[in-house]
Amino acid sequence: MTAEATSDRRTRQRHERRDRLFQSAVELFVERGYDNTTMEDIAERADTARATVFNHFQRKTAFLDEWSLRRRERAMTAVRAENLEDRPLREVLSRYLIELARNSLDSRAETVACMGAAIHSTNVFGNPELARQFGAFVARAQEAGEIRPDIDPAQAGLLLATAYFGTLSSWIESEAAPFDLQEHLLNLVEMILRGIAADSPS
Repeated sequence: MTAEATSDRRTRQRHERRDRLFQSAVELFVERGYDNTTMEDIAERADTARATVFNHFQRKTAFLDEWSLRRRERAMTAVRAENLEDRPLREVLSRYLIELARNSLDSRAETVACMGAAIHSTNVFGNPELARQFGAFVARAQEAGEIRPDIDPAQAGLLLATAYFGTLSSWIESEAAPFDLQEHLLNLVEMILRGIAADSPS
């Protein structure tokens, strides 16, 4: 086996171990709750050593960061799959949020467990990665003349992300979904865009 093949195999095995640890953690968060799950529990579920868990996830909140990252990646993949990156901001945000909503709808128990934990254990409302993604969307739209020049893309991105997390937080509060998540998110997009959109040429 060549050195390159050996390196590729080791990289693949590392990714597989990380994914197994992540899946084990999420399963336990759903079954027992985030606060009632330890790193030792995750190691046992993944059939690996405790030290291996810390090699991949240095703290328990890192599993929540990974959970959020994977959802953002799926949403961005959906945007790219439909070649929407250069489309109007409304289309980009709508597709992105529809994908996030679908992920939550398809795995409500997981969303309740992980999002609930993220709200209480991380700075999800402070400076989330999602705000930076939305801010990048707004900046591109501003360059295209869709958004008023006096709007700060970073602030608009934080507003969008905070609105998203606030909506999701309300959605997971009760045992049954209290409202149509996708509809609420799309309504939020419309409200916020009305406040930051450039005036139409007369």
